[in-house]
Amino acid sequence: SASQLKEVEKLPPVIAIDEYKGDTNAGKYQLIIANGETREPLDILPNRSVSTIKKYLREKGSEVQLVVMDMSNAFKSAVQKVLGSPIIVADRFHFSRYIHW
Repeated sequence: SASQLKEVEKLPPVIAIDEYKGDTNAGKYQLIIANGETREPLDILPNRSVSTIKKYLREKGSEVQLVVMDMSNAFKSAVQKVLGSPIIVADRFHFSRYIHW
């Protein structure tokens, strides 16, 4: 759970974000943020709403230069509005699924 993760003051230059079905009252899906190079989970947001993502990135994302994520327009919008023009990479799982389905 998020309470077992060390508190993050600043995100690293490369992050990966993805949603998963969790069990909070804040939303059906949560958002996990990981170090994009080490794959270490860094934080779990209570939901995947654009406003939640933007608030978090404003507080902790000043060093982020590259974001690995699925091709969600909501994620892309939040990332670009807060971080400007980081490099956005579609993760291989979602990209492969998109190609084959």
